[in-house]
Amino acid sequence: MKKSTLLIALIALVAPACQSSMQRQTIEDQDQKLQAFSQANDALRMERDRLEAERASLNEQIAFEQQNNAELQSRVTASEAAFAKQNDEVEGLMSRLAGTGVNVESRGGFIVLGLPSSLSFPSGKAQLNTKGKDSLKTVSSILHSDYANTTFWIEGHTDSDQPKKSGWDSNLELSVNRALSVANYLIKDMKVAPDSVRISGHGEWKPKADNKSKEGKAKNRRVEILVIPNN
Repeated sequence: MKKSTLLIALIALVAPACQSSMQRQTIEDQDQKLQAFSQANDALRMERDRLEAERASLNEQIAFEQQNNAELQSRVTASEAAFAKQNDEVEGLMSRLAGTGVNVESRGGFIVLGLPSSLSFPSGKAQLNTKGKDSLKTVSSILHSDYANTTFWIEGHTDSDQPKKSGWDSNLELSVNRALSVANYLIKDMKVAPDSVRISGHGEWKPKADNKSKEGKAKNRRVEILVIPNN
């Protein structure tokens, strides 16, 4: 009887201790799970914030690219319109200058009127002949009517054959004097404003064609008028 009583007493003492230990273990397990959940939640929150920042950056980049594309499209549209307008201008000038021997082209966004030297000057000379003057009369009427507030760059060019019996020291000198003859005729006889005219000579250094053929040399001997708007 005494032994049974003692065993019961021991069980009564040990049981609460075991329950307390189990409760502590359970609480510790729950704390660890809560800590793991909290860490996972923090990681998810950080990933969410990163993705939102990345999305915002991508949206900003998309908006920037869309604006760039719109600006580029606007420039392309304006360029195409200007190109079409200048093509129409070239075709109109070619029609108006038909029969004068003057060539018309668009170069670098500018209108260029070309006078072949073979039609405008005696060989090796810088004095305009009758045909050259007649051509420039038509050119000057167009310059007066269509190109106010414009600078006219008059440029002389030659082929690569060096002057021998013409009396010029170089092709550069001949090209400058031919450009000067055209400028003087336009200013003095055709009343083109002197302050709108500039001249230069390039000799054989800016050929349009190969100087190895007669046809190429003929294309290279020319005076060009570059029509350059001031605004």
